Amino acid sequence: MKKVWIAMFVVLLAVVGSVPKDGTAAAAAEKQVLRIGMEELPIRLDPMDIASGDKDAATIIKGLYEGLVRLDKNGKPVPGAAQSWKVGADGMTYTFKLRTNAKWSNGKKLIASDFVYAWKRALTPGHEPGNLFKMYYIAGAESYHAGKQKDFAKVGVKAVNDTTLQVTLKGKYAYFPSLLAEPIYYPVSQAAVKAAAGSTSAQQVASISNGPFQLQSRSILAITLSKNSYYYDAASIRLSEVDLLTPGPDSENATAAFVNGEVDWVGGGNVTIDFKYVDMVLESCFIYAPYASTYYYQFNLKQKPFSNLNIRKALALAVERNDMPMLMPAYGFVPWTLFGSKGQFRSEISDSAYYHANLSKAKALLKTGLQQEGLTELPAFSIIVNEGDTHAVMAKRLVNQWKEKLGVTATVETQSWQSVLAKQQSGNFQVARAGWSADYNDPATFLNYFRSDSADNDSGWLNKTYDQYVKQAEQTFDSTKRVHLYAKAEQLLMSQAVIVPLYNYVADILRNSWITGVYIDYDDSIAFSRGYWTHYPY
Repeated sequence: MKKVWIAMFVVLLAVVGSVPKDGTAAAAAEKQVLRIGMEELPIRLDPMDIASGDKDAATIIKGLYEGLVRLDKNGKPVPGAAQSWKVGADGMTYTFKLRTNAKWSNGKKLIASDFVYAWKRALTPGHEPGNLFKMYYIAGAESYHAGKQKDFAKVGVKAVNDTTLQVTLKGKYAYFPSLLAEPIYYPVSQAAVKAAAGSTSAQQVASISNGPFQLQSRSILAITLSKNSYYYDAASIRLSEVDLLTPGPDSENATAAFVNGEVDWVGGGNVTIDFKYVDMVLESCFIYAPYASTYYYQFNLKQKPFSNLNIRKALALAVERNDMPMLMPAYGFVPWTLFGSKGQFRSEISDSAYYHANLSKAKALLKTGLQQEGLTELPAFSIIVNEGDTHAVMAKRLVNQWKEKLGVTATVETQSWQSVLAKQQSGNFQVARAGWSADYNDPATFLNYFRSDSADNDSGWLNKTYDQYVKQAEQTFDSTKRVHLYAKAEQLLMSQAVIVPLYNYVADILRNSWITGVYIDYDDSIAFSRGYWTHYPY
């Protein structure tokens, strides 16, 4: 994923406390209507055109559509529009059996060729959606999109019959089912696309969908989704309606709209909580929800003295995260909310053994490293950070810790985001603030970053053993063994002190505490499809 500065216990939000009596909320609860506050509404509602970082669009699209596979509350890939699938002996051929009762919201049967149509549409040469790289796992997909392969029949997707879809990959990717839960792989209705042709209204593409909800209406102020009675698992969908609402005339933002009783949920997606209003709501309404993003500092191993392992380790061990303002300190690279074998990877493989502050060991390692480099003290160096948020403040706290504990001098240089990126890509930096967000729900989306063949890896660290662990995991279908390989790769990465993770990101949430089953997904979108009101807040 592109560098971002932003990671879930996939948490079902428990019912706790109580909420203020609110007649509007009571009416919504009685009718099982969920009202979600947004600052502004997405313009396009098309699975193939979700802009990178548009979490509000992802929130809505995931409610309207469903792929062959969906993710459960723990991030585990489970059958969606496909009731089952088999992987061929080559590890690259997947055969999906569609549900016989899978239908579009207009009652028309969902068939395998609908997926072929949607994927071909997304891969059309000249079309450049930000998430299209997720389809390049399919044999011939990238070549077709580049215009090198003209015949789509040679791309690895084929409708064998109405209920059978065969997908051939360009290699073995054991986490491919998780990729299929991404919106870029959703089917789209040919009838809806045809109706939208030549229209300026993106709503028409989503006018027919196959997910738990269907588009009821939309305006610049509100989008209304109603339960899709043709959804194969409609019996499990308890909400009758979901309203995505912008703030009313008496509310300056989405947080104020929550305080004023206009909505039942704000936070996550593209919404940032306005904390000046938090004291006006009950404590039970406020929660934190992690998502799959890690904030860290990266050394440039191509520049001395950071080519020295002992010096990097010394700096890493001198960091005391408890002295920094963060909710979820990170000691490893892989964040919470990514699925492992039976649960979340981070619950199965703890990062607690990685680089907790150890000042005496840090001093000893620094002394050894300086001797190895023929130095009596560490030369002053700089940390580059991008503008915005509190990046410079966080970096200065880190610099102060290094000065107080190790006598090391460093400065913080605040630059434009474009400048920071350019310097990292050219290798013209010493230490840089960095971050990574998941592209899909599997640890590979993080660990692939530091492979030797990764275009994103600008650390200067190349390690064949690491590459072997990640590549082997990629091809291992036994999930327990795959998680073990991921753990070995991460342990090696951290033992080499290539990066200093600081924290995993969390979304601040205000929600009516009578709502359950709604949670923040790994990508910071709001998963509401199987949520419901447990009581009426009278």
